Amino acid sequence: MSFKIRGKKAANVTDSLKESGSYNSDQGAIWENIEEMSYNAGVHSPTGAMKDVFEEKKADLDDYMKAFQCLPHQKGMFVFVGGEVAGWDMLSRESAFDIIFPKLVKSYALDAILEKEKKKESSQKPLEETKRFLEGIKECEEKKYPSTGQGLDYRFEGQDKVGSALVYLDKVIHMAFFKMSKEERVGRMSGYKRRRGYRI
Repeated sequence: MSFKIRGKKAANVTDSLKESGSYNSDQGAIWENIEEMSYNAGVHSPTGAMKDVFEEKKADLDDYMKAFQCLPHQKGMFVFVGGEVAGWDMLSRESAFDIIFPKLVKSYALDAILEKEKKKESSQKPLEETKRFLEGIKECEEKKYPSTGQGLDYRFEGQDKVGSALVYLDKVIHMAFFKMSKEERVGRMSGYKRRRGYRI
């Protein structure tokens, strides 16, 4: 799943938790996002499956996999796409991160491939922007909920970001934050409430 769709799914689940206390994502919206991504990638998928887009772009994704290797003791990654902050993923265990590293790279790389035509300028101060993004996390609204398994599920919403963290025995097991513009945020919030209204 691309990082943008991951971010939107995380936002949908956060909305669901706030509205009803349940871990539900808007599957219809996810399928719409996959369909839009397929269109942008020039991929016709009879089943509308995300894997068809990944298969079509396999050669390009393989190039990214060759360029980015998981480093010893690495437990997280901070990503820029198109010259802008895209997201941040972190796990508590190096062995677990090593396993999901390829999926994370492909997740971010797919959107990077599709955004090549936008020709955004690369950030001239990536370290400063990274610090600014991380500092901004402190300003996020934080809410916690019982996890579907063990531990607590923390949900975060900020001016231009959304995130989540699974915490067990006071230790962060997995944390992920995604940049989300005001436009994307207003669109998904109103869309969720409108669809919720249809069900009432």
